[in-house]
Amino acid sequence: MLKGMRTALKYFTLGLLAGLLLAPRKGDETRTMLVDRGRDYIKELISSGQQAAADLGNQAGSIAHDTFKTEGRGFDSTSPSSVQ
Repeated sequence: MLKGMRTALKYFTLGLLAGLLLAPRKGDETRTMLVDRGRDYIKELISSGQQAAADLGNQAGSIAHDTFKTEGRGFDSTSPSSVQ
């Protein structure tokens, strides 16, 4: 497994270097473009993570609500004192 990761990293690095050396733009333009794309990717990744966390929280709340409701505990989401 570790050998496969090393091989993948090695070829990724070689591809990245070849791409940068053969790039049709100036170095400054290429770096700016790469930084912008990296920022967009990170923002998208964070947004996806936040949405997934919110969905998971909603799902957990729904499961808890259904559990209390089906067990007949008188769960009412408007008042925390109604749980017996």
